Amino acid sequence: MELRHLRYFAAVAEQLSFTKAAEILNISQPPLSRQIQELEEEIGTALFVRAANRIFLTKAGEFFLAEARKILQSAEDAARATKVIGDSGANSLRIGCVSFLLHSILPPFFERVREALPELHLDIRVMSTEAQERALRTGDLDMGFVRSWVRDEGLIFEPLVHERLTLIFQEGVAEGSDLSERLASLASRPFVAISQRVAPGLAERLLQICRDRGVEPSIGYESNDAYSIITMVAAGLGWSIVPDLALKESDMAGLEAMELPETIIVGLCRPNESPCPPASDFLAIAEDYFGQSSILGSFSQSMMGHASEE
Repeated sequence: MELRHLRYFAAVAEQLSFTKAAEILNISQPPLSRQIQELEEEIGTALFVRAANRIFLTKAGEFFLAEARKILQSAEDAARATKVIGDSGANSLRIGCVSFLLHSILPPFFERVREALPELHLDIRVMSTEAQERALRTGDLDMGFVRSWVRDEGLIFEPLVHERLTLIFQEGVAEGSDLSERLASLASRPFVAISQRVAPGLAERLLQICRDRGVEPSIGYESNDAYSIITMVAAGLGWSIVPDLALKESDMAGLEAMELPETIIVGLCRPNESPCPPASDFLAIAEDYFGQSSILGSFSQSMMGHASEE
């Protein structure tokens, strides 16, 4: 069964006349009659009652007409959507990003891109590093702003910025003056962790920072959102480690904080192949923007060159 069979059937069913349907379809009547006959034979039941010079739909025909209209409409919608994608795809980019960057340095960068490439459409998707790696591998993303533990050999990672981290806890619950002493005093309290399911790389990195100082956190709560974690810690549910920017933006009362010397490198990840426009234009703007921005510092080494920092 082909779409043309459905179109022929729908035309005859709506006109209740082979002659009128043939005129609308711009074909002769005998081939149209044969096509309908073949369709009925394929389905295995009559779709029309033929009486003298008139035809009527059978009950099966009425049902099939409704279904045929749905199929034909779906085919038209799919063709229309495909054309839109095809028309815009040459001037569109699907960009992934971790939420840290979307809440910090990316908005002014995206504004710079819009000024330089006003016709470029950016499809921005907030995703974890792991989700972006999968999407880049399957072609569902063109490039992404990720944390540095992407290890797919088919992807290129270009470092951009150090994400600073902060130990947070409720006022008055931690003893000692230095970081190690405070971590040790917090060890018996619940650790409010970033969700392992949502961001396994980030979750493991934060736990490893604690382990490197001889503290094995006891995870009492998990959340997929840094701001929710800060709220939970302020309420006395435990302690945690969060991006410094999230803490500054939350402006939460009842918290004490201590900046950690460890950082996480965040950068731009893309397929390991020569980019075509508009990806090449986007990358050129990124290189110029991030190279001049004082917030980012100077990063010229590859991802593997930073392995010792991670």
